[in-house]
Amino acid sequence: MLEMIIASFLKIWHLIPLIIFIILLKKFVNNKDKKSRINKNDENEKNGLTLEVRTQKNYENLGYEVKYQKKQENTEEIDLVCKRDNKILLIQCKNDSKTKSITEDDIKTFYKNALQYLKTNDIEKKDAQFRYVVAYSDVLHKSAIKILRDDFYNCKYVVL
Repeated sequence: MLEMIIASFLKIWHLIPLIIFIILLKKFVNNKDKKSRINKNDENEKNGLTLEVRTQKNYENLGYEVKYQKKQENTEEIDLVCKRDNKILLIQCKNDSKTKSITEDDIKTFYKNALQYLKTNDIEKKDAQFRYVVAYSDVLHKSAIKILRDDFYNCKYVVL
């Protein structure tokens, strides 16, 4: 049995450096792409195109009436309220660039705030959907992605 394993390994040993090269190349390309995205995002911010503004323009182009919510100091409230027909979207924008920085707790806080907004404005839960907008998909921790995929929370994430 051991001899078969050794014989098989001797037939494919030359593929190991190729596999290592492919893995390293993929990491290099991903890192370069991330730096490019961060630079583009920084440039947008300098030009006054915050993630909230870009999200607002995006939903206006989709035919929504968008209302920007003014934030009070030290609160995590809803950023945008979008309306079209009978559909209401409550949107939270997070412009983090640190990998895995948005966790399950952040999503649950947004969900709680969104439900409070619905209650305060006398809107039924069935008439609203929730969106968590981020600039990069890799800022979401796997616990956050799990929650966002759960239909119970009626919340999806959007990468803009």
